[in-house]
Amino acid sequence: MEQERTKLIKRASWIAIGGNTALAVLKIIIGIMSGSLAVVGAGIDTATDIITSLVTLFAAGIIAKPPDREHPYGHMRAETVATKLVSFVIFFAGAQLALKAIGLLIAGEAGAVPSVSAVYATVISIAGKIVLAYLLLTMGRRNESPMVIANGKNMMSDIFISASVLVGLVFTRLLRVPILDPIFALLVSIWVMKTAVSVFIESSEETMDTLRDSSVYDEVFTAVDEVAGASNPHRARIRKIGTYYDIDLDIEVEASITVERGHGIAIAVEDKIKERLQNVYDVMVHVEPRGNVEENEAYGRSQTDGQC
Repeated sequence: MEQERTKLIKRASWIAIGGNTALAVLKIIIGIMSGSLAVVGAGIDTATDIITSLVTLFAAGIIAKPPDREHPYGHMRAETVATKLVSFVIFFAGAQLALKAIGLLIAGEAGAVPSVSAVYATVISIAGKIVLAYLLLTMGRRNESPMVIANGKNMMSDIFISASVLVGLVFTRLLRVPILDPIFALLVSIWVMKTAVSVFIESSEETMDTLRDSSVYDEVFTAVDEVAGASNPHRARIRKIGTYYDIDLDIEVEASITVERGHGIAIAVEDKIKERLQNVYDVMVHVEPRGNVEENEAYGRSQTDGQC
């Protein structure tokens, strides 16, 4: 299953590399020839997408490695690291475009009205980005890859960028006001940086072991209820490693049963959790005698209160 997922990530990366290379070359060349900073900026943003896809491709090779002595949880967090790198690249591209646009606005240099070829190049870019965004988001969601999904979201932001550039070009040509081009370039840069911050925050949640989907805890507690002899699931902690769940929890059993029986109940709980949840990496079940109270059990979620 993981090998198929890795193949899909690599396939998505190559699709993005090929499509973005063609669009970046088109927009940069036409942008320079037509005299449109906004189109050149959109082309530079597309060029950074090539870098992000190369990062994704490199990370896919690391993710595929099995666990070892230094990485007992495997190498799946490489995807999270790669997603952060993608966010930095996107932000840098947006900041560079913003500085260029602000510099032109301060200097009062607007240049000539861009030629109609800039409009054609932008329309082609919008169509190409729609196709790339659809392919990447579909492939990413099908295999729960935050890295591919982040790349797909970046394609979605590129559609907005190109659409904004197109509107700017149309108004610039209709009104014959060249200053509109750097203004729209600045608006594009702000959107690019906003996308970068959003991608960074989402990847940071996994780094900080944040799990916003509380229904996963509900599934774990329900699984415990379905096992005879197990009760009071508490101190449950769930984190994601790539697309997999790593689960720790405590359960209570009758104090009079044997260690062997308690172990059997713990195994049954583990099996039941894996039945109810997909993509479970590991389950660690700690067994306690019924009614046991420990003052240091302050962390994790409990079935009784649902609080951390």
